[in-house]
Amino acid sequence: MQRARWCRRVMNVLAAVVLLVAGCGQDTAPRDGWHSMTLRVAMFPAGNSLPVHVAITDGIFERNGLHVELTEGTDLPVFLAALVKNQYDVVMTVPTLVLIGAEKRIDLQIISSLQRSSRERPNAVWITRDPSIRSLEQLKGKTIAVPSLTGIIVDSLVYLLARHGVDRGDVTFVQTPFPTMGDQLAAGNVDAAVATIPFSSAIAARGFAVHDDVVVEAVRDASGGSVDVAITTVWIAMRRFAADHPGAVTAWRTSLAEAIDSLYRNQPQARATMREWLKIPAAVAEHAPLPDWTVDLKPQELAPYITISKQVGTITTDPDVNALVWPGP
Repeated sequence: MQRARWCRRVMNVLAAVVLLVAGCGQDTAPRDGWHSMTLRVAMFPAGNSLPVHVAITDGIFERNGLHVELTEGTDLPVFLAALVKNQYDVVMTVPTLVLIGAEKRIDLQIISSLQRSSRERPNAVWITRDPSIRSLEQLKGKTIAVPSLTGIIVDSLVYLLARHGVDRGDVTFVQTPFPTMGDQLAAGNVDAAVATIPFSSAIAARGFAVHDDVVVEAVRDASGGSVDVAITTVWIAMRRFAADHPGAVTAWRTSLAEAIDSLYRNQPQARATMREWLKIPAAVAEHAPLPDWTVDLKPQELAPYITISKQVGTITTDPDVNALVWPGP
């Protein structure tokens, strides 16, 4: 029953996106040159998107010729649909949703990465209320809090559970905002949660047991151990927009790189900014690790996500990863 509801939700979003593709014309005129422009952006506010927040507040985008109009939200599939409808120019998403869009012939491109994760620098960790739960097999029959019922976190966890003999129907996923996951664990409303930086640190500080990064472990498994760094989030635009505005895409990437460099050069300030922006306790922010931010992405890094997505049933084909990554101006 749960799998059927999940599948219906994914298909409903995709159906809406396909209709938008069919019904929307491209009203962005080609540009022979580029000096400056307004960029409409949608993102999920979290530790990994902090460089965008800083690039806005510190005027980095403006210095590089971009005026960014930002919308913050939590539903990444809705961002994708709005991008197709020309409501945004650039949106935050995850690799598995990019693959779904490509299979549905949505002409989008990844214009930059945002964050990587590894065993040494984890991000999407699973956390349990019961410290005796130490393996994925023990999640059978449990209720798990996740930020969204679609996307890379759920796909990675479903993939890993299946590899450990646990079907999707053997667990119950509950869509839960990161900031409330700790309270839901404490109240016993969920048995486990998957949270990212800095929310994972806040939950761990309450005494809950922290385990592996589900995306990292899924990528390692899907690649046969050959890939040990995972891509958590990416930035996408419609292909024509990227082709018509290469200067704007370059300015976007340059601005993010400058913001990332600024954050790493002054890590106390980075944590203070993250604390104020995301409203997390000062004691947690001071000790929370900073995400492993990056703008670079190679097409072959998407290969493990094709394996994951096909295994969990969100795609059935092998999208051309080379076509999915912006090649540069």
